[in-house]
Amino acid sequence: MTVRPWRDDIKNGKVLTIFPTDKVKNDAGWLQAFKDSIVEFNQLSTTLKLGVTFSSPPGVKKPDPVGEDGAEVQFDLGDGRLEYEAVGQKFVATDKDTKQPINFSKTALHGYTETLALSFGGPGRIRRAFIFVPATPMVTAVMRVGPGPNDFKDVQRLAGPGIRKFIAVHELIHACGLSDAEHNATGPDADTFTINPGVSAGSFQKPEDDKILLRVNAPNPNVTAPPNFIKKKVADLIRNNWT
Repeated sequence: MTVRPWRDDIKNGKVLTIFPTDKVKNDAGWLQAFKDSIVEFNQLSTTLKLGVTFSSPPGVKKPDPVGEDGAEVQFDLGDGRLEYEAVGQKFVATDKDTKQPINFSKTALHGYTETLALSFGGPGRIRRAFIFVPATPMVTAVMRVGPGPNDFKDVQRLAGPGIRKFIAVHELIHACGLSDAEHNATGPDADTFTINPGVSAGSFQKPEDDKILLRVNAPNPNVTAPPNFIKKKVADLIRNNWT
């Protein structure tokens, strides 16, 4: 089911304020990805005239767990059970099919965004969004272990900044009001809002070379991100919510 747009007073303001939790602020890699993702999304929004931007000004307050104060969006690191608070209640993210609490992997390359149409926001209108990204996203990279031509092995290491930024921008798109059902599929229309993309990891020593593999385009170059980009289908969906 398509998520309905944000409440009209927020929609008319064209800016969603976003609060990074202490877990994000204390993780240098994720804090930088958080900042970079806002810059990149806002650049895309300006170019594509999406009608909405994100802002995380100094001193931004967390979403009020009881009332309407604070940021509209919260950005947090996830590991296991995903919990958040609003209108004086504690919520637990649940699987939409099984209705059981989500066991969110801290190492997988994924994210989760919950948009809430709260009672003081009016029926069917979003008032809060809670974004979770994996605390320690991992990739498999090749590491040299000896001097010989075949002295390499596959090892796990933290994903590089490009992959973290991809995950963050993807979740910002969800926070604009787009649902899982509106994901792009891999193929000609693949973009930053594509579901289940591949990974093109750099060497063990070069996490900065990590990329998300959106489409294998042999014999031409593969389609990868970063840079992040949004194709017409997703751009139109965002505009429909915000313009």
